[in-house]
Amino acid sequence: MNRKDPARTRRFNASHVVEAELEHLEWATRQPALRMLSAGYWRRRVLAVKSGFELTERQVMRLEKILQRLGHPAD
Repeated sequence: MNRKDPARTRRFNASHVVEAELEHLEWATRQPALRMLSAGYWRRRVLAVKSGFELTERQVMRLEKILQRLGHPAD
């Protein structure tokens, strides 16, 4: 652990968590068999990642793509 720069360590861990979440969300929202969980559920998961972490531009774009795949909230 780098005690001189703990923020850098946390940022790395957060980036790892975001990447894992993005991979899961991208996979899960493409699976027709997993529609037992509503689009609203997946939208909440995406928005939690979007608001809970500091994201790169590319990560924001990936999240926006997932939201588009899920459709409008009224769906």
